[in-house]
Amino acid sequence: MSAHQGLSRFWTTESALVRYRIMAMTVGTGLAILCFVGIPLQVAGNSIVVEIVGTLHGFLYIIYLITSLDLAARARFRTVQLLGMVGAGLLPGLAFYMEHKVTQRVKAQIALGDAAPPGPAATVWAALARRPASNRSTAAGADASAAYRGTPDARGQQGAEVAVEPAPPGS
Repeated sequence: MSAHQGLSRFWTTESALVRYRIMAMTVGTGLAILCFVGIPLQVAGNSIVVEIVGTLHGFLYIIYLITSLDLAARARFRTVQLLGMVGAGLLPGLAFYMEHKVTQRVKAQIALGDAAPPGPAATVWAALARRPASNRSTAAGADASAAYRGTPDARGQQGAEVAVEPAPPGS
């Protein structure tokens, strides 16, 4: 196995899932220790656990955020799903639940392979790529884009029948 093959296996959805699972369990455990052991001890007058585990949790949470973003990008998650993953590192116990749900979803998506539906970002970028570049910034550009596609414009007129004038400067 060459070095390139080893690195290419590191940058797959499966490896991103493994990295996410490790960080979710680590951050979830650290937060549980902090909330259920450290804070009661701090109330009792011993703050050493909060100082150590709290700092460690803060550093690990940043790494958790990076692994969550990596997995969300590779598995084509929606923004709401990513926000659930991010919030899981802030509420005790939620990290374990989210890790389980994310793992189920990603494994199902991996099983679909190429038949998996494209993510929302891929759909938006594909739609933007089909629009003419010169007409993206004006209202007239939207009508011209409709004319280009042969679809009804904002007035309900068919694109092929619409003569669109460019917007005057400053409007």
